[in-house]
Amino acid sequence: MRIVFITDLDGTLLGQADFGFDQIKDKILNFVAEGIKIIPASSKTRLEIENFCWKLGVELPFICENGAELVNLHLLTPEMVNASLGKKILGYEKERLLAIWSKSISSKIKKNCVFLDALNTDRQQAILGLQGAKLARAMDRSYSALFTFQGTQASFGELQQEVLESGLTVQFGGRVCALSAPHNKASFNALIRQMMADESDQTIIVGFGDSLNDLAMLQDSDVACVIPRLEGHHLILPKPPKMIVTAQSVAPLGWVEAARQALVMIKKKIR
Repeated sequence: MRIVFITDLDGTLLGQADFGFDQIKDKILNFVAEGIKIIPASSKTRLEIENFCWKLGVELPFICENGAELVNLHLLTPEMVNASLGKKILGYEKERLLAIWSKSISSKIKKNCVFLDALNTDRQQAILGLQGAKLARAMDRSYSALFTFQGTQASFGELQQEVLESGLTVQFGGRVCALSAPHNKASFNALIRQMMADESDQTIIVGFGDSLNDLAMLQDSDVACVIPRLEGHHLILPKPPKMIVTAQSVAPLGWVEAARQALVMIKKKIR
């Protein structure tokens, strides 16, 4: 049996308030040592997730910018990396995204949107709550463009419709929106299953998330692990998999709690 953890970071594995994980670092490394593949899947950039891996002290395969790119395929199955290189990028380069946006989105919608790339460092820092190297890593995007939306809820619905009709998607992440190609955190699940496949082993994907941005990933997992928010709410899955775990604790401790429950559930099922 091959077990893969595909996990969101902010608010799921990383604390919602401080983005820390020191409390569970050793436990994460124990899971890795036991042979569990851990794949961060985040809206974060490649540089941000590489920085997380550096702090963790281990190289991991990971999915960045909401499913735009799967990095470090060789850590899944080294013998298949050459055959899979062409499939690891689903995102559109930022220049292409903005060209489609400019051509397809109405001026009525555009007037409510301010792209962060057009702002100075001080304003970017105020919006994202980051500074220095952290801000630089967050802004170093290859396959998405961040913007603030200043319109009404109704006009945001119009924005989503126009973006959908243009062949793109928009994700709302709390502080900002992200414009990207039509992909999400579950877009590489089929490829991961294919690469991990073995005649003698079953591959089980355990997904971890806390927000709407994680919905597709959780619903496409064999086991969905939902981490509650600080305010006490937790995500409801409209189409949950057969196995689902809802942690009682918030991140990061809730991540370990859910992981352990998921492993117990899996062992019971295969007996």
